Amino acid sequence: MFKKVFAVVLAAALCVVAAAGVPAQAENGVNLPKDCTWIYYDSQWNNNKITALNAGENVPEGTCPALADIYGLRVTVSCAEAPSSVQFINNGEAEGWSPVDVTFEASGDNYVTTFTKDGPFTLFKETDTYAQICIQNNGPELTIVGAEWLDKDGNVLQSYGKAGALPKTGVVSAVVFYGLGSLLIGGGVVATKKARKED
Repeated sequence: MFKKVFAVVLAAALCVVAAAGVPAQAENGVNLPKDCTWIYYDSQWNNNKITALNAGENVPEGTCPALADIYGLRVTVSCAEAPSSVQFINNGEAEGWSPVDVTFEASGDNYVTTFTKDGPFTLFKETDTYAQICIQNNGPELTIVGAEWLDKDGNVLQSYGKAGALPKTGVVSAVVFYGLGSLLIGGGVVATKKARKED
């Protein structure tokens, strides 16, 4: 009985991992997560975006931290080799279209970059009605597995995924990962108790 229950629980867990771990189709050399409303591909403008605010694209105020608090963006990607020829474009009303070449550093099996302004200064202006970082990739295909808005001191204000610690095989949020662990352990405990009663 224990083996049957454990097999069912394991199969369900693997289905959840498969669903959560598959990124959207690559656009412009970047695979984006399917399950994050503020990281997406904008087909109208053909851009990959990590967006702090854009009500016209269903990222309303309150989805992400206040613009006055955002001083940086840390992005973690999975890539077959070190990412190259990647630009982050700070795109807001006050900033305009401001591309910057970014460099990724190895972090376990992944690669990480942190995008800030010299100063420090906030990435966006409080008056911006849209505020986003667009990503252009002319190097090897990469997959975004983590993104974090940072405050003035480099503390995480909001995050997606688990920066620097996800496997290359896909996008699995920390919530899903730890939830599956609990599910498997919980299922094992229930199955063990049931099996003992039947003995």
